[in-house]
Amino acid sequence: MPEEPELARAIEILNRGKRVAILAGHGALHARDELIEVAELLGAPIVKALLGKAVVPDDHPLTTGGIGLLGTRASQEVFEECDTLLIVGSTFPYVEYYPRPGQARGVQIDRDATRIGLRYPVEVGLVGDARKTLGILAARLKAHADRSFLESAQRRMQDWRGLLMRSLDNGTGRLTPGMLAHELSRRLRDDAIVAWDSGHNTGVMARYIDARGTQMFGGSGMMATMACSVSYAVAAALAFPGRQVVVFTGDGGMSMLLGELATVVRYRLPIKIVVMKNNSLGQIKWEQLMFLGNPEYECDLTPIDFAQAAGAFGIAGFRTASPESCGAALDAALAIDGPALIEATVDPFEPLLPAKRIEKYACNLEKALDDGTRDAPAIRAALQRDPSRTQLT
Repeated sequence: MPEEPELARAIEILNRGKRVAILAGHGALHARDELIEVAELLGAPIVKALLGKAVVPDDHPLTTGGIGLLGTRASQEVFEECDTLLIVGSTFPYVEYYPRPGQARGVQIDRDATRIGLRYPVEVGLVGDARKTLGILAARLKAHADRSFLESAQRRMQDWRGLLMRSLDNGTGRLTPGMLAHELSRRLRDDAIVAWDSGHNTGVMARYIDARGTQMFGGSGMMATMACSVSYAVAAALAFPGRQVVVFTGDGGMSMLLGELATVVRYRLPIKIVVMKNNSLGQIKWEQLMFLGNPEYECDLTPIDFAQAAGAFGIAGFRTASPESCGAALDAALAIDGPALIEATVDPFEPLLPAKRIEKYACNLEKALDDGTRDAPAIRAALQRDPSRTQLT
């Protein structure tokens, strides 16, 4: 537990803040009620690191969702405008997304003292259990009467969610990654455990699959290790028998550990595996274009018929490649009494863009397209198709 002098200083900073933001991560997963109570007192939007996705439901009025390249515009603007930041159980690593140096006073709660100030220069570090520490803060913080900062964030979050919904169907007749994830999200049970992989699919999951109820989400954190999702799902199914366990992965990660399907069958685990297939290392492709300004190079994957491969292992295989067939394929697979795999072929030209326009990325992308990126016309068309892509055009 934190010492009293640090608690008193933290309470003084948080009480004085006019525009308080909270960053919650994996270490706050067991402290949902206490976190919500503190956020309500402070009128503070809860911004979530990816590993903290399930800390509060995505439709809760106090959260603006994720932060970073995979996050929401509302969360980014919260960090751009806050004057105080409370970090709870998070070491979200991308420092460029935090408030600017000198902008916000910082308080951090973590049970590991070596993590205090690791990503953001805080004035007070509260070393202790998140739930107990938040409980102490909730008992001693003053309720902030000014809710304008929170209300602004809530309006922006409503706008962002509307933008995501408008982007589900791109009008080409091809299945978008967002629609696949959205349709899966609607069908997940409130106790589902979702194992996500690393790559383009990660950002799609983060934005379009809503955490709700007692759902759990697990994936690789700072190392961004591909091919982890099926192994994580195996562990989840063994540890939590009776709960719905679903994998959301890309074709790159799935092809790397295809043999794990044998493990699923051996232990008769009723895991449902959704493979987002675009025959590409999508994350690497868009990093080459946006981060480096280089034309796409060696991101193609050898196409695999994952549904047929699943059948060879003894797992029910399903396919979808259109908006019209997506829901039915998911329904059929989820209804199977045992393991099932859904191969979902998605539009390969659909980008996953930052929540807000980043000038460097926009210039790099334009350069990469001009310098001979294959399928540049199709990528340009995707960027221009609807308002959700205009921040990089």
